[in-house]
Amino acid sequence: MENILSSERFVTVEPIEKGWSGDKKYCVVDAIGTKYLLRITPIERYEARKSLYAMLEQVAELGIPMCTPVEFGVCPDGVYSLQTWIDGDDLKETLASLPETEQYVLGLQSGKILNKMHSISAPNEQEEWSSQFNLKIDNKIHEYLNCGIKFDGDDHVLEYIENNRGLLENRPQCFQHGDYHVGNMMLEYGELRIIDFDRHSFGDPWEEFNRIVFCAQVSPHFATGQLHGYFDGEPPFEFFKLLALYSAVNMLASITWAIQFGKNDIDFMLKLSQDNLKWYDNMQNPIPTWYLKNYEVWDIYDVNGNKTGRYHERGKPVATGDYHIVVYVWKYNSKGEWLIDKRTERYGRGNFDNKWETTGGCAIVGDDSLAAALRETKEELGIDLDPQKGMLYKRTPRIGKDGHTWFEDVWVFEYDEPIESVAYDGSEVCDAMWATVEKIREMVKAGEFVTEYTGSVLYPYFDEMVEKYRLK
Repeated sequence: MENILSSERFVTVEPIEKGWSGDKKYCVVDAIGTKYLLRITPIERYEARKSLYAMLEQVAELGIPMCTPVEFGVCPDGVYSLQTWIDGDDLKETLASLPETEQYVLGLQSGKILNKMHSISAPNEQEEWSSQFNLKIDNKIHEYLNCGIKFDGDDHVLEYIENNRGLLENRPQCFQHGDYHVGNMMLEYGELRIIDFDRHSFGDPWEEFNRIVFCAQVSPHFATGQLHGYFDGEPPFEFFKLLALYSAVNMLASITWAIQFGKNDIDFMLKLSQDNLKWYDNMQNPIPTWYLKNYEVWDIYDVNGNKTGRYHERGKPVATGDYHIVVYVWKYNSKGEWLIDKRTERYGRGNFDNKWETTGGCAIVGDDSLAAALRETKEELGIDLDPQKGMLYKRTPRIGKDGHTWFEDVWVFEYDEPIESVAYDGSEVCDAMWATVEKIREMVKAGEFVTEYTGSVLYPYFDEMVEKYRLK
């Protein structure tokens, strides 16, 4: 049996004191200078550690940025696992010092990573989610009521739980990291890394967000970005209702968990319960106040269309020479008609509200122009365009009266589906129709189409575009 800590194997062995587990952890360096994370666990946990190692191998195959598994075996001190070393900083300690746009971008990345992890399905023999989690709820309520410590407002929490158990029915299940928050993330050369899969399990993918409160405490921008990255946009309202349920259960469970560690941890969790109740307005509003609805960040490009590595928060002035991408997405069918939609009355501006248009919007951080075109169409009209049936018609550098500069990208897609395929929710679009070129020209003359703040028609390329595709 190999002594994994022998000087023949590693020239440097440094103990690591951080973390909650009972494992012995070390930073070890071999003869050629390569660093590794070494974990040694009591032999009694052999099967659990073997299962975790196999799971880590499966997760690593997805390309998740993490400590990738290298070696697993038995040594005189127990069972060991060797993983690649992450030479970075704890995200929890560095996040708040970053600009808010960068906090959001890192959150966005964490959401996309989590979504990829959730592609690993739960075993077929997994117990139905509603029955297993309702049993967990019963146990957590019993433990809380009998632990001797209470927090103000727990009646609101208990009531919300009882009134929303039905949300657990028919939920899907997948692999879960088990403790996904900023405390288990690192920043290595500006790139996000995920660590500590010790609490991995299988369950409802949305339950994984029960730790997002720890992210929101440090940075609401990061927490918001995590949701936007996971859902590729705004989360559905059903998600928030379930998140509130999982957060409510965690409020109770965190108190009984903290008792074993003493007063400081108890006080921290009591404060967190009060933060949660404020965020949820005593459980009256399932959308927490830390969530920054409609917060949007753009990549900044130079005049040649190259990313600068800088970001811009929507709503703030854009410096002249800092470009972002705005897409307009036209859809035509085999009848020669074009799909147009009508803006909802929400801007308070006559040149936009209740006016007809084509789909349009800004590319958000991480989008290329095509991704933005597909996403905006999905968000506004509920339809999935085939990227193979579209092309970038033209890109035009633009400058506004205020010096704001952007690239106007016009996309044209073939889409031969009936109007019934369109599904808008009324937040941005309130009507849609297939219209002939002649009908659109009549509507433009009648002032029924969107115009810019200058008062001119927004689509000066329209005649040239429709002629090209008529001939095609």
